[in-house]
Amino acid sequence: MKLILIVFSALLLLPNFFNVHLEKTPLYDHKEQFDPRLAYINSTEKLIEVSDSIGKQNNIAPNSFAYALTVSKILRMRFYHGFSRYPLNQNWIAATGEYFFGYGLASIVKPDDILKYSFGGCSQQSIVLMEVMKRKNIPYRFVGFPHHYATELKFNNNWYFFDPNMEPNIPDSDRLESKWNCCADNLKKYYDTTRFKDLDWKFGKNLSVTFGNENAAAAPHASLFHTATKYLSKTLWLFPLIIVFYRRKKVGNRSKYFSQHN
Repeated sequence: MKLILIVFSALLLLPNFFNVHLEKTPLYDHKEQFDPRLAYINSTEKLIEVSDSIGKQNNIAPNSFAYALTVSKILRMRFYHGFSRYPLNQNWIAATGEYFFGYGLASIVKPDDILKYSFGGCSQQSIVLMEVMKRKNIPYRFVGFPHHYATELKFNNNWYFFDPNMEPNIPDSDRLESKWNCCADNLKKYYDTTRFKDLDWKFGKNLSVTFGNENAAAAPHASLFHTATKYLSKTLWLFPLIIVFYRRKKVGNRSKYFSQHN
């Protein structure tokens, strides 16, 4: 039993030494506005620093609509599409969970962790955008479609549509919610149909979009799951050893008891 527990402990510890992704790395399709030179923007702080610098050069206020456009344009070029996921050495419980069960269990939702990758899914790019807006005190909310996520930002009590992931060619004035009237069909004309032949699947047909709550935390359940499984991934191997130690101590106390009474 002791040997089995020690081997089990080693198996639980071993994944923490392998920087391996169980899912295939998404490939760049050479159609998106991706610039690999922007990989140095690897944290929210760095993204804000670059955005502020551009804003200062162009006299853009840090809480303005123009500033949000600047951040969105940077994200267009910073990422190409594809979900970033935790490797084994960062969170092997989430990584193996997604490999066997799916459901996006290893898909990253922490903005700074997302920015460690060159690629990000629609919800992940929205999370990064919303994190910057949160720090700039600009109201934000998720925009949900059947198979896609985007973002709305509020300026002068009006909501404006942003989608850095699918890069729609939308005039600034048409981002206003009253222009597209909360109907997904009214947005499709701004997307490149040569790239996206599945717009009806992503956006649905004749559907109203769903909105998240204003300034709501992004993916709170996923964030809690990742925090818990990260901790367990690093410490779970200790539990079999604790059992070994406890059993050994218990046997030692029992032997000591019998030796004292014989």
